[in-house]
Amino acid sequence: MICYNCKGNGYVKVRFESEQAIDQCKVCHSQGELNEDTYYHQTWTEGENGAVAYYYGPPLDPECFKNYTISNE
Repeated sequence: MICYNCKGNGYVKVRFESEQAIDQCKVCHSQGELNEDTYYHQTWTEGENGAVAYYYGPPLDPECFKNYTISNE
């Protein structure tokens, strides 16, 4: 499964104000792919009040969730 965090590149662009840097993807460890047998911390927002939902398990389909984020930490 392609890593949602880096889009399969193995790196992410980090921006802070006017500065931009390139950092290695910490979710897939710069491999570009996620292991479907590994568990990840995942969050997204749902409902009208924007409540944050938490999930720890195999990677979910990010297209199904609003403000989806994934972390390997």
